[in-house]
Amino acid sequence: MTTIFALEMLTKIMAVGFLFNGATSYIRNGWNILDFIIVMSSVAGMLPGVEKISFLKALRMLRILRPLRLISRNKGLKLSIMSLIASIPDILNLMLIVFFFLFMMGILGTTLFCGKFYRCHTEDMISEEGNKQMIYRNDY
Repeated sequence: MTTIFALEMLTKIMAVGFLFNGATSYIRNGWNILDFIIVMSSVAGMLPGVEKISFLKALRMLRILRPLRLISRNKGLKLSIMSLIASIPDILNLMLIVFFFLFMMGILGTTLFCGKFYRCHTEDMISEEGNKQMIYRNDY
């Protein structure tokens, strides 16, 4: 699979140029940069003696990003991911409002109940047989 991805990358580079061919160059697109990093980390992971170099072993983790290559090929998926990323600040603002509301409800509940649920009173509990159940109380 690494060979196929590397051949695809090389074909794209030959078609549009690597860096100095204007705005359509391969490295001037963010998705292509991600693709380049993924392919180069996979190629570096195949080199002999990589098991001894911890830095290159860490680069093998970048293979997880391979499914992100699909995003760059599907315009609808790319649009949805870009909209999701653009909506993150608004989502954070909404989360701040929700946490503030929960904080206020916590203060209100603490104020209204004032420790009324500190201890359970179970002296009047009746067991399944119908007689009063003996409850061991542990007063702190």
